[in-house]
Amino acid sequence: RSARQFVKLMRQALESKYVSENLHNWIDLIFGYKQTGEEAIKADNVFYPLTYEGAVNIEKIKDATQRASIEAQIREFGQTPRQIFTLPHPCRS
Repeated sequence: RSARQFVKLMRQALESKYVSENLHNWIDLIFGYKQTGEEAIKADNVFYPLTYEGAVNIEKIKDATQRASIEAQIREFGQTPRQIFTLPHPCRS
């Protein structure tokens, strides 16, 4: 298989009816109102606290060991994207 075939297959998948009908659900989980709070809990979409933007101000941590530990945790768990939407994202028509 070639890279061209791979791109063609992925494009077909991303433009499929299924993805069009469900993309708004993914947006709600990753960037939207189901990212934090009660809606996130209901959707089983809760992540490690240090992954959320603003959870810790690393610059204010003076203890080198604690700072290194928190930095390692952030690196290992990654970072949750910034929440952009606070209301359900509309379905694609």
